[in-house]
Amino acid sequence: MILNIILEIMFPILSLIAAGTFLHHRFKFDMETFSKLILYYYIPALAFLNIYQANLSLKKLLNIFAYLILQLIILFVISNLLSKVLKLEKRLSASFSNSIILVNNGNIGIPLNDLVFHHNPFAMSVQMVVVLFEILTSFTVGLINANSAQKGFKNSLKHFFKLPVFYAVMLGLFSKILHLKIPDFLLTPLETVANGMLAFALVSIGAQLSISRFKEQSILVCLSSFVRLIIAPICSFSLICFLELKGVTAQVLFISSAIPTSRNSVVLALEYDNHPEFAAQALMLSTLLSSFTLTIVIYLSNYIL
Repeated sequence: MILNIILEIMFPILSLIAAGTFLHHRFKFDMETFSKLILYYYIPALAFLNIYQANLSLKKLLNIFAYLILQLIILFVISNLLSKVLKLEKRLSASFSNSIILVNNGNIGIPLNDLVFHHNPFAMSVQMVVVLFEILTSFTVGLINANSAQKGFKNSLKHFFKLPVFYAVMLGLFSKILHLKIPDFLLTPLETVANGMLAFALVSIGAQLSISRFKEQSILVCLSSFVRLIIAPICSFSLICFLELKGVTAQVLFISSAIPTSRNSVVLALEYDNHPEFAAQALMLSTLLSSFTLTIVIYLSNYIL
């Protein structure tokens, strides 16, 4: 089972990440353009398509949000307690906390879900709710955690509601509720874009890793990755049992809890000068180590949930 996970799921992901690393080293891609394409082009198309095609009830949606909110609170408390115990100064504490609570469920979680659940629309719709929640988290909790003022918080909310992924999800939900039939001439290009998400997102992760360096604060970077990749899934399993989540929903949420640190943690650290070198190292190490930890989490999801 583990060998199958490595060969059929992790190897395709790692090979595309490696391709991105090599290509960026050779051609020097514009990373800002990559991010905009993913956020404004690929994810909205995928979000609409999978919400539209899946059967996600209101009760299920509320259960997922309850889980995500509780998980965020738990990880936020853990990261801040560790910061106090280690007596980290304020800027480093903010960067450390964001490296734990902000997760890369867009670039890595979506392709992983696609491979693990074999293009299951229901599984992907759960994943898209997770992605939407984490985008909101990045522009609210993550931004506040990076020492933003109240004005910055309001602007971040405005920015969130300008993102097309929010409206793609809403449009998908309304289309399902009203039983609207989307014509093929619209569905076909959406499916074409959605199918290209896997390769493009993973190549962009590889390109990001090629410019990261592992230099200082190695113990703290390792601790961040330990909490992100080990403690977070343990908390996730406890919450899933507490909320009595079952089946594919439980499996998607459990696997998504073990996804490595988000690139947004680096962006926020750079914006507010909160030790961006630490944030970049946390991103790199958690992404590299996740190839091992995710294999175990995917294996366990088939037996304990």
